[in-house]
Amino acid sequence: MIEISDQSIYKDLHPIERLEKLFKEFSSDEILVTSSFGSSSGILLKLVNDVAPGHPIHFLDTGYHFNETLSYKELITSHLGLNVIDVFPEKEEHAITSQFQIWRHNTEYCCFVNKVKPLNPLKEQHQVWISGIMSHQNANRANKQIFEQSRSILKFYPLLDLSREEAALFNEIYEIPSHPLVAQGYQSIGCAQCTKKGEKREGRWAGETKTECGLHI
Repeated sequence: MIEISDQSIYKDLHPIERLEKLFKEFSSDEILVTSSFGSSSGILLKLVNDVAPGHPIHFLDTGYHFNETLSYKELITSHLGLNVIDVFPEKEEHAITSQFQIWRHNTEYCCFVNKVKPLNPLKEQHQVWISGIMSHQNANRANKQIFEQSRSILKFYPLLDLSREEAALFNEIYEIPSHPLVAQGYQSIGCAQCTKKGEKREGRWAGETKTECGLHI
């Protein structure tokens, strides 16, 4: 099994080589892959599906996504031939966040109910969790390492050191469809009520000190 001290072994590898090595170190049943199907999701989806075709991609359906995100999810799923599994929040708890518009005065609780809590059972069933975050996206992510231990699960960020320019080139070379809201000025895309247009992740929870939903902190 991988130890945090093995970071140097992965550091000099290309992202696809990192994924290939990881899928040799762990069985498919031990590896959790999640995607928000946001503006930068296509790269990880493409690479994971190339390395491990048909590997489950878990999508947290918060009930608050832009219609464009749901359409993009269907488009790229068909384009790449993905195996996507939708994960939903607990019905009654989600209804409370909707009825009282909890996000207006407590975004942390809303994210916990609709994102963090639904993912916890999946994390308990896996050994390593692959996510497509990149260090250039915000200050919190700039300080992360390729591997991070998060309680009982090892988090793996194979795209972490990919620059914004490299990411754009990758999307162009592999003709990965773009999220339709990118052309409208959204560089980071989450739930509709908490996302505005903006550079990098500055449009997320605008006006708050909050920069993450709780999954990657």
